Amino acid sequence: MSEKKIKIKVRNVAKDKKEKIKKLKKPKVAIVSLTSCEGCQFALLDLGQKFLDFANSIEMIDFRLIEDEEDRGGKLDLILVEGNPVTKDNIKTLKNARKRSKLLVALGNCAAMGGVPEIKNYHEKANTIKHVYKYIQGVSNPEIKEIDNFVKVDFVFPGCPISAQEFLKYMPELLKNNIPVIPDQPVCVECKKAGNRCLLLDKKPCFGPMILGGCNAVCPSSRMMCQGCRGLRPNGNVSAMRATLKTMMTEEEFENATEIYGLRDDIEEKSVKMI
Repeated sequence: MSEKKIKIKVRNVAKDKKEKIKKLKKPKVAIVSLTSCEGCQFALLDLGQKFLDFANSIEMIDFRLIEDEEDRGGKLDLILVEGNPVTKDNIKTLKNARKRSKLLVALGNCAAMGGVPEIKNYHEKANTIKHVYKYIQGVSNPEIKEIDNFVKVDFVFPGCPISAQEFLKYMPELLKNNIPVIPDQPVCVECKKAGNRCLLLDKKPCFGPMILGGCNAVCPSSRMMCQGCRGLRPNGNVSAMRATLKTMMTEEEFENATEIYGLRDDIEEKSVKMI
């Protein structure tokens, strides 16, 4: 065998070896908590064995609900962020996560839309904080903002809490560095599949037609209105929804309901774009 052929063979063997090592190498993933109830992470733990199987397919660098080992830094393939960046340390943690990770994903409503904590943005901050602290001097009381106000977000797992099944469905694509697209279908589609009678037909308010589906219509199935924790559909008709609901709730009731999961800002923003 000529020297040239030997060199080519050696290069091919080395290349094959690198490919095998690459396939065996598990993607590095971290779940980072900011200020939150960590309910979305508990939703993952509720998967039981399915979550353990998923965890075994990756290298879990940080997930404080199941391990105490300190994250030593380094580059990661994917970081999931739950909660609001409220404190300076939260913001620092969030920006550091963005620098370290190929993909950064918002895990749940608080990270994506501000969530329940954002309610205080719509009320007098000074008066609101007095209900929590007796002495407010020196207490930081920043406005609640979604994580995409601070860093680029590549994908969102919507909901409060997230759908664990949706997590299992889209994570494999994210781990391949592909960005999934959640179908633009309203909650109503799943509601009808469940055999539910539409609340709107009974003159009971529900945001289902303008909200992104994927939750199996859990609230309407319990005869509770959808309050929009998964956010607006890309093609959701907010104007038509408001017009429909005028006979079922006052403007104040509508605004109060949209404040619960941080939906009000998105509705106002979409309404301005339509003008």
